[in-house]
Amino acid sequence: MNLINTNTTFEFVGQTKSITSDCFAISFFRPTTSNPVSINGLPVEAGQTLSIEQSVGQIDRSHYDIVFGAGVNSNELHVIRIIPMHGYR
Repeated sequence: MNLINTNTTFEFVGQTKSITSDCFAISFFRPTTSNPVSINGLPVEAGQTLSIEQSVGQIDRSHYDIVFGAGVNSNELHVIRIIPMHGYR
């Protein structure tokens, strides 16, 4: 079995935007202090994480639309990805 070296990246998102995953796994964490947010139309509850993983060796190339709703707090979302260290095809 060949092992694949990976890096874990962290990204803060504070505005509505689209991102491409290009990773083995991706998670979206909404802090309890954040305004409402949805990922491709699926609401992420305050304090919760939406996680998506691929089968071993497969790359997720999905596009994710991050949309913040109205609220009195700030727009906060943390995106965590596990990506191959030396690129992929």
